[in-house]
Amino acid sequence: MMTMSFGEIIGWTGAQPEHVDETRIVANVTIDSRQTVRNGLFIALPGTRHHGHEFVSEAWQAGATAMVEPSFGLSGGPLLRADNPLRAMDDMMRQMILARHIHIVGITGSVGKTSLKELATAVLRTRYDTGQSHGNYNTAIGLPLSFFGESDTMTHFVAEMGMRQRGEIQYLTQIAPPEVAAISNIGPSHLEQLGSMAEIQAAKGEILEGLVQEGTAVLNYDDVRVRELGEKTRHRVLWYGHHADCDLRIIASQIENGHTRIELENNQGHWRVILPWIGAHHGSNVAAALLMGEALGVSLQDGIHGIENVDQERSRIRPLAIGQITVLEDVYNASPVSMKAGIDVLNSFPGRKVAVLGDMLELGTAETQSHLEVGQYAQNHADLVVAIGPRSHMIAQGAGSVGQHCETLEDAWKLLQQILRPNDVVLLKASRGMHFEELVHWIKDWGGPQ
Repeated sequence: MMTMSFGEIIGWTGAQPEHVDETRIVANVTIDSRQTVRNGLFIALPGTRHHGHEFVSEAWQAGATAMVEPSFGLSGGPLLRADNPLRAMDDMMRQMILARHIHIVGITGSVGKTSLKELATAVLRTRYDTGQSHGNYNTAIGLPLSFFGESDTMTHFVAEMGMRQRGEIQYLTQIAPPEVAAISNIGPSHLEQLGSMAEIQAAKGEILEGLVQEGTAVLNYDDVRVRELGEKTRHRVLWYGHHADCDLRIIASQIENGHTRIELENNQGHWRVILPWIGAHHGSNVAAALLMGEALGVSLQDGIHGIENVDQERSRIRPLAIGQITVLEDVYNASPVSMKAGIDVLNSFPGRKVAVLGDMLELGTAETQSHLEVGQYAQNHADLVVAIGPRSHMIAQGAGSVGQHCETLEDAWKLLQQILRPNDVVLLKASRGMHFEELVHWIKDWGGPQ
């Protein structure tokens, strides 16, 4: 936990205290009253069904202080009344960054940003005490909660910055101004909300506008829209990709024996990285992470050591041995690019290849064509394709004779129990809203075909 007193919080936010001992050190920061502890800070935010104000009494019972809106009616327990508790929490993070001189690394992109976050953190930890945003905590709520929970000795923080509309990344860079910012790629995710690829590009580009004055951008030369942003920015740019002019060039990336071998090249020579994750697409993430480390003083050699020792459980695609089959679990999110990357991983395994693919959400006008293209790609790289969800009938159509469509998870589960055989390799991938984690649980409980 980052160390701060209630007095510091009052100074940073302008909140009005009631019955608060300003000398006390804050034990934790949470928006969930069930996680409050003695001397903790419960920030009461409005939710979709309930307002945090409803749970202030619970926080008091645990011995915590509550940050509330000025209109909050109860009194008697320790309170901090702030005009906007969410903004106050964000102000707390920004002020602590400034006071502690913490170095911020910002990462965004349509796909791959979470994997890149993990790899960049592994690189920086070879030299610095480095924290990171947790899981999918990549919003104005999630970033501060992750930040305050890190070690008090932290010097660097890797922040994944997500968005659903224009202005969100700009706001996140005001909370946590990055010294190094990376854009992994720009694709049709969020097309439904933003309406055009130009709008998505502009929204992602906000991270470059938020860079500190002497900041460095680490950008994917292979992505045309990212390259356009890099060519316009006033900041120093380090390029990665397959082009000869890149600062770190990807020569090869291929799966071997449960890991990925990546060959890189720069003006210092040739470099080999053995990543303990599976996925040739990680070549770009590895190159980006190494450049981000170099921008902050981590040598390429040290960075490679960090990547080669990254936790296997941090990989988005997790191979699970269940009975006599192998399940490739990748149920966190999906886009056309990440779907094809997952299918490539499936194709690298021996045995009969079964792609279980669900709806990709938030694609807007690109929805029909994207699902069809994924199905066509799967047809050429998988032996069987099971498509699940109302949108995924186009995946089944694209997969032709190897494709089958199921409207619901339950229907797909019945089918999988009938068609799966020993030694099959099964990819499970869909947008998070499809709840494919339930399929994972069902297969684990089943134990696979006998």
